[in-house]
Amino acid sequence: MNSKSEEKKFKLGYWAGLIGGVMLVLTGVVTLVDFRIFWTFNILFIIPPLLTLLWGILALFGVFLLYGDNENGDYLLILSGALSIYGMFFPFLIFKSEQITSVVYLSYTFGFIDPFIILFGGIIDFLLRNKVIWS
Repeated sequence: MNSKSEEKKFKLGYWAGLIGGVMLVLTGVVTLVDFRIFWTFNILFIIPPLLTLLWGILALFGVFLLYGDNENGDYLLILSGALSIYGMFFPFLIFKSEQITSVVYLSYTFGFIDPFIILFGGIIDFLLRNKVIWS
């Protein structure tokens, strides 16, 4: 009876990582398509959408590992969320002209919330798995 109740636990980290990972992958694909005109101006414009896509794929791979009940998925979610948060605030390119200054960051986000959702999911699932909270 006890093993069945453990199987039916709601996996908060899994769902948070899935939602945030899908949001990051969609953001990466949309920015790849949306900013393709800038690639003729400077090929470095391809790096932030590719990194965003990479962080999202890494998060989805972590979610896949969590679905298989592998604890390494927690670490991938934490890593993906932390790298995405870092890239969200790290300026990669700064273009200055007489009228406007444009800043390109290392990675993009979908409303500045998806990396935090991924990081939250990884931390919560890690703490639940190690019985630090809700034991």
